[in-house]
Amino acid sequence: MKKHISVILLGLSLLSLAAQGQAQLLPFQVDQNQLDRNNPLREIRNNPQENGRITERQAVNLARQQFAGNILRVTLIGEPPNQRYQIRMENAGKVFTVFVHATTGEVTGDS
Repeated sequence: MKKHISVILLGLSLLSLAAQGQAQLLPFQVDQNQLDRNNPLREIRNNPQENGRITERQAVNLARQQFAGNILRVTLIGEPPNQRYQIRMENAGKVFTVFVHATTGEVTGDS
């Protein structure tokens, strides 16, 4: 019973501070995957790779930004500086390929 009263008093104290404008409201935390889906280029700019190449995850997020579908396979093809991620996708029974340049993040496809 004492524990419940302590929790209630703590809550009331926090409400009192908030009403006085002294409590700091914390921003709503967004899941990292949600951020990636919303703006994958932001992730590339904020997390550059040592080798100058974007990650497979970043490439998939860029492809999903422009093309809807399920990811079937991701393969890194070519030689630097023209390496690309070849991403096989499927949507409504149609299989197609999307390419994401491994350095620039440029997306091209045949959907």
